[in-house]
Amino acid sequence: MNKNSNVTINKETKNNNFGGIIMMNTSINTFAEAVKREVEVRLGNSYEVSVRDMVKNNDTHLTGLIISSRSVNISPTIYLESYYARYEKGEDLGCLVDEILDTYEKTKVKENFDIDSVIKYERCRDRICIKLVNADKNSELLEKAPHRLVCEDLAVLYTVLVSDDGSEQAVVTIRNRIFDKWDITEEELYGIALENTERLFRGKIESLASVVMQIISDKMDTDIAREFYDMCISDVDTMPIYVCSNVAKHHGASVILYDGVLKEFTDKIGCDCFILPSSIHETLLVPVSFDTDVRYLRDLVKEVNSAEVSPEEVLSDNVYRYYREEDVIRLA
Repeated sequence: MNKNSNVTINKETKNNNFGGIIMMNTSINTFAEAVKREVEVRLGNSYEVSVRDMVKNNDTHLTGLIISSRSVNISPTIYLESYYARYEKGEDLGCLVDEILDTYEKTKVKENFDIDSVIKYERCRDRICIKLVNADKNSELLEKAPHRLVCEDLAVLYTVLVSDDGSEQAVVTIRNRIFDKWDITEEELYGIALENTERLFRGKIESLASVVMQIISDKMDTDIAREFYDMCISDVDTMPIYVCSNVAKHHGASVILYDGVLKEFTDKIGCDCFILPSSIHETLLVPVSFDTDVRYLRDLVKEVNSAEVSPEEVLSDNVYRYYREEDVIRLA
């Protein structure tokens, strides 16, 4: 692979022609087309390069560059938004394409993927899992995929775990065209998927102070970190907050649906709990016994979602309450 490009785009050049494209007031579509042409030049005829609009969680649209080797049947998708933002700040296109091709080399599949491992029920049964998403924000996807509505405004979707190296997971969302060929009901699918998810991605609830302690312990003196932790847990005016996720910290919001997890937690704290949807990867739990205004919690969730959570990872702006006597979750 030749990483030395003879053609680059310089933002200081007002009228630079790249492959017939005039790079003036560049949109991401024009940028993507320029990247596509440069990748095609570098890789040659053994590869097919395309740009597609990819719909992610919450109907978020991303621009995906797909580099397909003619010798294998599966290709990674490289999203261009972050590269485009850097180009807009003045970085050279040739250098960005260097990074894109390096990413491709690290993620490309070198042999054909066994398609039956994700579409044949008997082959993927033990790897079917659940993920929790916002129902309204994923209405288009829900029309095309088996699902169930939960917690009044959330939905369970089903995925097949393709790979998991500990730091990154590859999953395929089950669509109706696949599910319709399986001779099972959605009720059966939910039971199987929930059991698999609980087994493969163990749920975990720990105090926010403990989570922060884990993060900072490697970055500061142990005594100072311990002092910070003691301060967090000893302040009687501090609202007790617990983080609920799975050990992988990926799509961990679904842990609130695990059998007995919230019941066991609320039995230990001796009261119901509020559920704050931090993201699709985790939720925060607050004991109801702490005198907290639900409107304050709702405003807090909205503010964090707006300022800190990427659009495709937002779960909901609502706050929920788990009623331990009924073992049910409702809007608060």
